[in-house]
This record gives sequence, C-alpha cells and structure tokens, in this order.
Amino acid sequence: MKPIATALAALLLMAQAAGGFAIGGQAFQQAEILDARAMPELDGTASIMLTLDPAAAKRLEAITRAHLQKPVEVTLDGATIAAPVVAEPITEGVLTIAGTFTLAQAEAMAKRISGKDPLPEEFEE
Repeated sequence: MKPIATALAALLLMAQAAGGFAIGGQAFQQAEILDARAMPELDGTASIMLTLDPAAAKRLEAITRAHLQKPVEVTLDGATIAAPVVAEPITEGVLTIAGTFTLAQAEAMAKRISGKDPLPEEFEE
C-alpha cells in the first residue's frame, strides 16, 4: 500500500471511533443517507453529494432555515469538513459538500458517511 493511502486508511480507522456525521451539530445516521457519492469537479478537486431520506431531509431543511446567511458546520467523526454559509434552505434533501478534497478523499468520506458504496448511475431493467 502506498504511504499516502496507508495514512488515509489509518486516519479513517481512527476517525471511525470518534463519532459520525453531523450538520449544524445534529447527527445523521448512516441509515438516513440514501446515497453518498464523490463528484469530480473541473478544477481537479471533488465534492460529496448526499441524498437523504424524507425524515432526514426535513431536519436538513430546518437546520438550513435556522442558518440562513450564516455558516453551518459539517463534521465527520468530530472533524469539520466544511462550514458553508447557507444562502437558501435545502428543501429537497440533496446536499453537496464542496471542499478541496481529492477524488480519493471524497470517495472515502462518502463511503464513511453512508456506510455503503454509491448507488449505480443507471439501473438495469
């Protein structure tokens, strides 16, 4: 295993013991995350797109309404991964976490947040 990959794996294992995923101080359980995936950006970084179940989507809407024009902290295992200023409430239960993540980091965090691989892009009939 490459040293960077080994270090990232070790950090993820240590972080798993520290806690879970939270937005605005409210914990979201893996079962509430319908999908989490890394999204490559044109500048070479990656973001994380989350799709929440209906109950979690309502909580996210309430959190974002309470933080209008203010930063809302997004944490994973106790570490802040983003603190965006909320421009408008998120009402559809789909959240994109932007940052300076590499694609590998975003993929690892997405899997840690949801506890599973992303859903397939297309479903076979």
